[in-house]
Amino acid sequence: MLQDLIQPWSGKAYRHLPDGNYNVFDFSYTGLANNNRWNIQGEQTLYLAGSVDVAVGEWSRHFQFDRSQKLAAKTKRRKVYCFDVQLNHTLNLCDCICWQQLSLKDAPNCFLNKNIARATAQFIRASTVVEAIFVPSMVFLDRLDKWVLVIFLEKLPINEPLEFLPEVTDYGYLNLESE
Repeated sequence: MLQDLIQPWSGKAYRHLPDGNYNVFDFSYTGLANNNRWNIQGEQTLYLAGSVDVAVGEWSRHFQFDRSQKLAAKTKRRKVYCFDVQLNHTLNLCDCICWQQLSLKDAPNCFLNKNIARATAQFIRASTVVEAIFVPSMVFLDRLDKWVLVIFLEKLPINEPLEFLPEVTDYGYLNLESE
């Protein structure tokens, strides 16, 4: 049963923001994009990378496919933060047993289709207690240990983020080289 695969999780994950004086706990932009893979526009969803290389790869991928040249010119440096994360209910979509329980065909490749990824996340979001899902990084699709944590913020006390993100540290910077 899918319910049997829901587990608590605590560990480290990474987020990057534009360089500047930003509040790392400001989630007001998390539901604005209309091109996210695991949520539809309007759903506050926080994406955290499982490692710095996943953060770099995903940033690069979005730059290549989702950003205009004008925006890319303004976004040359990102500040990276390392979070301690504590969640009570997670589901691992990097696990083939989970794929079987969800009757997913050709996973993880099926997640390249945003409609399938969104429908899968929507089902989990609406029908379970799951607060976050581990999903394969689209950059490292052949490496299921390279994950992204997709957090459903409406299921957590976002006005008290220290309850699920109890510690954050500055990790460093990502820089985009100009040509």
